[in-house]
Amino acid sequence: MGTGRYAGRPYFVEKFYVNLYSVEELCYLLVEKADLLDQDIMQRSLVQWLDEECGLDQLAHALYALLNQNGSMVAFAGTILEYVNLYPEEVVAQTEQIIRSNDGLSPYERGKAKADYTLQGRKYYRALKQYYSLLGQIPDTDKRLRAKVLHNMGAAYAGMFMFEQAARQFLEAYETDRGEESLEMYLASLRMCRGEKEYIDYIADNPQYHDASLKVERRMEQAAGQFEGTDENRMLFTLQVFKEEGSSTAGSDVQYYGEIDRLTNRLKEQYREYII
Repeated sequence: MGTGRYAGRPYFVEKFYVNLYSVEELCYLLVEKADLLDQDIMQRSLVQWLDEECGLDQLAHALYALLNQNGSMVAFAGTILEYVNLYPEEVVAQTEQIIRSNDGLSPYERGKAKADYTLQGRKYYRALKQYYSLLGQIPDTDKRLRAKVLHNMGAAYAGMFMFEQAARQFLEAYETDRGEESLEMYLASLRMCRGEKEYIDYIADNPQYHDASLKVERRMEQAAGQFEGTDENRMLFTLQVFKEEGSSTAGSDVQYYGEIDRLTNRLKEQYREYII
């Protein structure tokens, strides 16, 4: 059962060149086009349509109040989505965050904000598709924004343990606007995908990277220290002790390798989530 009724007269959204026939279709538009929304969607004619054509007088009353008080686009969209309750809370929250982040941004910056939100949710493959599409639209003259997109593409590849690809993106980001963070992430990616001697030789052949490489080593040491305190590391250490000291005990090797398989499978499941 839908909310309200199916409209006999559609509402035309000029920005997206689409006719709406129900409040559910409006909700779909708000969610799917969140990165492109602006104040133009906050029209009294839309609220009147919801009232007269969809029979949603209570929703219309709340929206009229927002318009009279010069309410925000976030509040306007959020009120509709929460009233209809078509999407789960996390989707509504994500949509509101995208709209909030996009306030006053250019269309390209809005696209980046949407992809960034996907990246933060560890949907790395999906984020990469959004970044690649966006990169083809951003003017070459906007080096600052292009560098940010390239940097975040590197972060997405790194999240999938694809460090060679990550290094290429971080290097291109650095060469675009000389950002030190991109340089350090470039070297960190090389550190992860190359042998120690190969990496050291590379730094020796590129003395301009020496200072940045020292920062990378400090960050690597901090990361190693943080892992040492994790439950996974403590468990593996305990199992290793059992394996080495109790190898004569029946089943000790089986327990050790069983736990290794369990951790590996969990990481594989996480990886699958990253690339869907």
